[in-house]
Amino acid sequence: MERTLWMEAMMGALDGLNVIDLSRLLPGPFCTALLADHGANVLMVEAPWFRNDSVLGEVPMVRRNKRHMALDLRKDKGKEIFFQLAARADVVVDGFRPGVVERLGVGYDAVRSINPRIIYCSLTGYGQTGPLANRAGHDLNYMAATGLLDLIRDRAGNPIKPFFQMADLAGSLYAALGILLAVVARERTGEGQYVDAAMTDGLLSLLAIPISFTASGFRFPGRVDNNSRESFPCYRIYETRDRRHLSVGPLEPHLWESLCRKLGCPEYGPLQFDETARDEISARLEELFRSQDLEYWTSLLSEADDCVAPVLKLEEVPHYEHFHAREMIHITEKGVPAPGIAPKLSGTPGSYRIPAYEFGEHTVEVLTEIGYSSDEIARLREEMTIWHP
Repeated sequence: MERTLWMEAMMGALDGLNVIDLSRLLPGPFCTALLADHGANVLMVEAPWFRNDSVLGEVPMVRRNKRHMALDLRKDKGKEIFFQLAARADVVVDGFRPGVVERLGVGYDAVRSINPRIIYCSLTGYGQTGPLANRAGHDLNYMAATGLLDLIRDRAGNPIKPFFQMADLAGSLYAALGILLAVVARERTGEGQYVDAAMTDGLLSLLAIPISFTASGFRFPGRVDNNSRESFPCYRIYETRDRRHLSVGPLEPHLWESLCRKLGCPEYGPLQFDETARDEISARLEELFRSQDLEYWTSLLSEADDCVAPVLKLEEVPHYEHFHAREMIHITEKGVPAPGIAPKLSGTPGSYRIPAYEFGEHTVEVLTEIGYSSDEIARLREEMTIWHP
């Protein structure tokens, strides 16, 4: 692909990796955002009619460091433009149900026929194979199917819906990993390959410990309510006087003993996992932590190495000193806080190169790069093959 001034500004471990993202919901764009943060040239491609229905408009992190093109892949001219871009690309990502990109004529086999080095990643809920492959679903369904919701229940024993897209983002991470594995393999073989990434696969792999323990007959303490006295007192969340909360998690005996000494109850040190003493210790710590505000405990234990941390409110996180020191809070051009770039690489760090895109913002720029004249671009817009602001 012809280099532009925009590309010359790119830095990072993935500088020069050209990615086309056809996905629309959170998992695919989050995956390509991770690549973009580390230098990949990511082009988001969405149909023109989505411009008034952008589901990612309030999520600046997944729109930064990318360009956006509004292109109708149902039209012959739209497909022609896509294949011109795909011939120069390293990676294509799609987030449709199995078979959709094939029906559009832009699936893996079609792209591979013009670009054998292409790495084509399809990110779906249940994967490309298996009896659930074509079933519709969202994050809540995937958390249910993998057993995660069985681990998160209220006091009445009912599964709780987390306000966090665990399955979607697990799938995103594994999709990014799969793409990078395929890039490494291509260095050896010269050939691209197909990456079948599923949200359920990714989340299931993250549940290795609970699934293994359950299979061996272990019952998780506090499975119904992980903050009840069924949990060991060394791994719980305690309420403070101001109705805030403190997480306490010193699983290692020496850390637990250290915390007990600091709290003035060293006699509980040797009884960390003693079930006969569990209720007594829990009651004592509950009373103790409720005697002072969260700020008191945070200050008292700030220098301690005892696995204690305050439960921060979401609005407090952007102001947390540690995350500022780690450069993990980024204030966008619109003044909105967003997560920073992870992981931290010493030699080729990720960076912010361009702000979050607007819908169709780079359509003309991309078409100009691959040789379209202003008259041709105007004609494509009239035909609604493309759209630009």
